[in-house]
Amino acid sequence: MTGRNVRLVAGAVALVGGFWGLFNPTAAQFASTTIAGWALLIVGLLQIRAAWHASEARERAGAILFSAAALFLGLSLVFGPFGDGSLLRNILGVLFLVSGAAKFWMGRALRGDPFFPVILAAAGVSVVLGGLVLAGTQVTLGFVLSLELLADGAALFVLGFRQGITQKAG
Repeated sequence: MTGRNVRLVAGAVALVGGFWGLFNPTAAQFASTTIAGWALLIVGLLQIRAAWHASEARERAGAILFSAAALFLGLSLVFGPFGDGSLLRNILGVLFLVSGAAKFWMGRALRGDPFFPVILAAAGVSVVLGGLVLAGTQVTLGFVLSLELLADGAALFVLGFRQGITQKAG
């Protein structure tokens, strides 16, 4: 599977997980975080594969950072927070900020490209969510995770689509 296809599949998994977490009215908070946790684990594993096949160091570094954040957050959600949950909240906030920074990093190469605003918006969503979580606002974890998955999915899908266009042109 090419890096393009891995990104497209990872983006699709993240989008499905994000929409499922947002629009499943029967899901309780636990179900939302479990769904988001497993989706983040899958996205993180697929991003490791994409990093392995990346041709540029900048692309590889961004993919590794993105995958590390997704894997750690996914593991924390699937296996439960440590202590009273404040550690998970702080880790979650920092990881959202790191995820946003990784998206900005990966999107730098697309400046001037029609897809750049999508990557910039996805990065902005992650940074804003990280700030909201660290500020201790009363947003539910499942909602925040679903929004992050949607931002991740949009960024990955656009990067995969863009990679396919550049491969066909070259």
